[in-house]
Amino acid sequence: MKKVLITLCLLLFAFAARAQWTLRTYCEYDYTRTSGSTAALAVLGDYQLANNFNIGLGYQTNFSRHAINLQWQVKLLQARCGTLYLENRYLHRFFPKYKLQEFNAVMDLGWRNRHFNFQLGLTNRFTAPIPLRKNGGMETIFEPMNITFCVEANLFDQEHPWNIGARVSNYKDFVIEDFTLFYYSLKGYYDFGNGLRLTSEFGIHPCGVLNLSAQYNGWYGNVGLIWKLKK
Repeated sequence: MKKVLITLCLLLFAFAARAQWTLRTYCEYDYTRTSGSTAALAVLGDYQLANNFNIGLGYQTNFSRHAINLQWQVKLLQARCGTLYLENRYLHRFFPKYKLQEFNAVMDLGWRNRHFNFQLGLTNRFTAPIPLRKNGGMETIFEPMNITFCVEANLFDQEHPWNIGARVSNYKDFVIEDFTLFYYSLKGYYDFGNGLRLTSEFGIHPCGVLNLSAQYNGWYGNVGLIWKLKK
């Protein structure tokens, strides 16, 4: 798995030499009463293929859990009041210790302007053993279709040198929860200039493993960098 992470990092840094790329890395710490303390590293790249189309690839690991995220986003309508867009995401999480893996597919419709972002969509998920069985088998669990959502507000627009904001959703970059399990977070950034941005986020979420909730909330925090390459 380390070879996969190294390969993806090298690819992202290689492609980042082109001006349309944005590269994001962060370290995240998470604590819950069910799982204890975990720390994870993540790297994500976003490539603008056209003025109205972006594609992204990301990888996260804490060396016992791994996740790969692939997504694309297309702008459907752009006006003075905001931008209407469609986003399609695919998330693969695997847990070698438990010999389990999880597949997610999401289709969201979103609207954003200078201060707000709203997303609402549907997701399918199934959990299967590692390795996959040829005929599925009773070990493969197909879940009913689920709703995804995100409500986010920022104090300033995204071009401001610094910003703070709040977010409520049932998903993050590398995890998708059920509709009733929310992530509440505060986030912000500070621009150093030359396309380099420091980011941070702190939030709470329900405890649980493999999308199963528990009575108590856990908390998480991350700090990272975003590198926006200029043309």
